[in-house]
This record gives sequence, C-alpha cells and structure tokens, in this order.
Amino acid sequence: MCNIIGCDMSRRFFLLVVLFLSPSLAMAGKNDAEWNPPARFDHAYTGQLTVRYLPQKKVVTACAKLFAEYKVATKSSFTQRGCSAITNKTSCTVIVIDKTFGLATPKAVLRHEIGHCNGWSASHPD
Repeated sequence: MCNIIGCDMSRRFFLLVVLFLSPSLAMAGKNDAEWNPPARFDHAYTGQLTVRYLPQKKVVTACAKLFAEYKVATKSSFTQRGCSAITNKTSCTVIVIDKTFGLATPKAVLRHEIGHCNGWSASHPD
C-alpha cells in the first residue's frame, strides 16, 4: 500500500519513463529517417531477389561470408540485423533477422536492405 503522494510520484515516474522511451520505439521502423533508405531507393527490387531469414547470431556469420564472397567493402558487427550484396547486374542477396532484434523487425530490416539492392550506398547517404 502507498499513500496518495507515494502512488502519485510512482505514476509520474512511470509516465516519464514511458514518454522518454516512446520515441525510441520508432527506431528501425518506417518513420526512422536514418534507418529507411531515401525515397529514390525505397521501392521494390526489380531483379531477382534472394532473401534468407536467420537467427541474429547466424546473421553475423552469414553476412561476413556474403561480404567476403562478393567483395563488399563493409564489415559485420555483433549486433548486425541484416545485410545485402548485389550479386550481379540483375540479382541481389539479402540476409535478414528472423525475429525482432534490438527494436528492428524483419520487415524493417528487409526494407533497409532492399534499399541497398536498389543502389543505396552502405555509407547511408541521403
């Protein structure tokens, strides 16, 4: 049990925490300008698209192999959620997490990686 002041303070603290964290829920989603590709790259891929869904720990290894195989000048990281490589003029391979990881959904990661298949640089310029 708590008195009126104690309960009120707890509720206020809880609301502040929720409000503070709420903007971060958009991270790695459709409204995160740093995550989504610029509009000119944010469309369906017209070539042959190969997509592999893997657990996040396997994404790291699979991306390192994909980058080495196609000589992509990007490195893998332990928190990697996906990757892509243009495998020839008309095909692209994408590796994506199989479930949400670090607020990134597989759908959001796929959208990001297809942007790279469409020509968006790995350095993520506008």
